[in-house]
Amino acid sequence: AANNQIVDGQASDFALKIAPDGLLTLINEVNQLQSTVGSIDADIVGVKNELLIIQQELARQQHFRGYYLLNTDITSLLDSADGDFAFSAESGTVWMYDTNWYNSGQVVPDQVSPASDAVPLVDNATGAAGISNEYSRGDHQHPLQVSTVLPSADTATGEAGTAATYARSDHTHNVNLSNDVPLKDSGTGTAGASNIYASSTHQHPLNVDPTVANIPLVNASAAANGSSDYYCRNDHVHPQQLTYDGNITATKFIKTGGLPTEILCANGDTTTIDSKLSRTYSSGTGGYIRLCVFPAGTSTGAPYIYNS
Repeated sequence: AANNQIVDGQASDFALKIAPDGLLTLINEVNQLQSTVGSIDADIVGVKNELLIIQQELARQQHFRGYYLLNTDITSLLDSADGDFAFSAESGTVWMYDTNWYNSGQVVPDQVSPASDAVPLVDNATGAAGISNEYSRGDHQHPLQVSTVLPSADTATGEAGTAATYARSDHTHNVNLSNDVPLKDSGTGTAGASNIYASSTHQHPLNVDPTVANIPLVNASAAANGSSDYYCRNDHVHPQQLTYDGNITATKFIKTGGLPTEILCANGDTTTIDSKLSRTYSSGTGGYIRLCVFPAGTSTGAPYIYNS
């Protein structure tokens, strides 16, 4: 019976052995053998899978045409075959060949990065290149970085400022206008030291002599530039100056309020042509010419000229 169990000389694996106590026992080496065979089959399947991966990688490497800078570099490749593919740095996608090269839209494997879920940072004074390997989503928003402090008024020298925030586009500065009455002009003038502006509706005080008793001067014997800081009003009137020591040459004299029928006398008086006008010429003991115009009612007869 034991010899019938011998197959291909594997008596130790399949034979029945007589135990020392005389009983026949079945050695469980058959089960061990089956387990060993199953393990070998699994190893074979694993090897097959690895060979398949190697074959696929070899095929991939055989059809991978490389990493190119421009899309046109890929479409210009020679000896392209179906199944070929290449990576484009310009589009960041995988290009495949099927009769013609086309953009598959698949992202190049080494270009795939995870999206960041962190809130974007605000800008800072110096900026930073950053070390994150994540990309920002297309609909991300940065926090507002605007100032909530009221804008400062202008100063004489100005300041670059140190704030790291921006001013809103609808901000307004404090009104930097003076409430003081503008000064009068002075003899020498001054640049001023005020840090505030004058309102566009400001008015300077009148810079004329407030003393009514100080009337405009008459001409003096010698001209003078004067030293007064006041201006003359445009309707000022100088006093009349009717006494002169030298000869006067003029085209005419005009008496304010005078009439065409009046004559201006040397003392400033006026008389009419119809009033008595007398001229006497004397040449020693000789005769004289006397011209008299007698008003009506004071003589007998008509006016006359008497020669002697």
